[in-house]
Amino acid sequence: MLALVTCVLALVAAAGLAVAWRREAALCRRETRRAEALGSDLRNIMDNLSSGLVIIDPRGVIQRLNPAAQSILMLDEELALGHVMTNVFGEGLHDFTRALAQVLSGGDPVWRREIRILRGDSVDLPVGVSVSPIEASDGALTGAVAIFQDLTDINLMRAKMREADQLAAVGELSAGIAHEIRNPLGSIRGSVEILAGELTLDKQERELMALILKESRRVNDIITDFLAFASTRPAQPTLVEVRPFLDDVALQLRMHLEERGGRTLVTHAVEPEDMLILMDGEQIKQVLLNLAMNGFEAMGHMGELNITAELDEYNTACQITVADTGPGVPAACRDSLFKPFFTERKGGTGLGLSVVKRIVLDHGGQIELVSPPDEGAVFRLVLPLLQTPVMGVEPEAAYLVGR
Repeated sequence: MLALVTCVLALVAAAGLAVAWRREAALCRRETRRAEALGSDLRNIMDNLSSGLVIIDPRGVIQRLNPAAQSILMLDEELALGHVMTNVFGEGLHDFTRALAQVLSGGDPVWRREIRILRGDSVDLPVGVSVSPIEASDGALTGAVAIFQDLTDINLMRAKMREADQLAAVGELSAGIAHEIRNPLGSIRGSVEILAGELTLDKQERELMALILKESRRVNDIITDFLAFASTRPAQPTLVEVRPFLDDVALQLRMHLEERGGRTLVTHAVEPEDMLILMDGEQIKQVLLNLAMNGFEAMGHMGELNITAELDEYNTACQITVADTGPGVPAACRDSLFKPFFTERKGGTGLGLSVVKRIVLDHGGQIELVSPPDEGAVFRLVLPLLQTPVMGVEPEAAYLVGR
């Protein structure tokens, strides 16, 4: 009887253990599935990050390289995984390797450091990188993770903001100085003109009087440019038909050439012919005339000047190109071309192209020199067909209209 009871108890215990084992096995399976799902989610997150991500172990061996990192560093993950970073990251990634090595050696984490990397296509790329250590629960270093992104667009935006601030500051300064100088200058000119008419002057004295009047007029012209730069009125956009608009611009240019005996051939074209664009016609006309006059002077009022207007490849903007056959713009001048007070023209104020750029920016557009150095100047003006409320008109009020 005792043996029977013992046997029954043994069976019950075994059944209990079996149930416990099954529960434990089910729990393990659930935890495994949960871990696999979590791992899959983490991989999806890393794969879809817009920032580059690189993970290395304590020996500097690459463990993970997400798609964004592959694109920025121009590396193939299959060729990089399992290899020491110093054998994979070439000379162009020296700063990047050094940031990772700093953390692996026990140094301070790297926070938002801007570095330069030289990619295989010889492009010097600005990259913002942060590197953090990976530590075990006991504090032991088990690797490092680097997160980084291409700063090209961000740096361009910063440069535009600095330029806008500079233009605003210079405009305010110019307006103040101009008004303070203009009034006494007018008195000086008037007094000299009266003296020149009333006094009996010899040849040298007449030349000196003429020089004073000539230079005072030049100062007055400079002040006028200052005021134009400082007080560009807000754009007053209307829908403008581009074909007759350019017809009028070309006519004014030909009349200007006729008055000066110039022999520049002026041509213009619009595609499509029925294109309409929301803009301040007078301001954009000022832009085109300024660019064309600069081209005339560069060519000595000879050669050819062509103005074309066409849609961009996305049909979202109008591209107006002003091209001349002059000597072009030297490479050394290109970066400073639109900066206030920069000029290589004798007697120029250096504000003409600054005013041009301000008008274009106020229209939500862009302007750039697109021709190679010393091959004739080609300026491209891009005006969006869908303008922003910055011009005082809601975006849906502007669109391309087909007749």
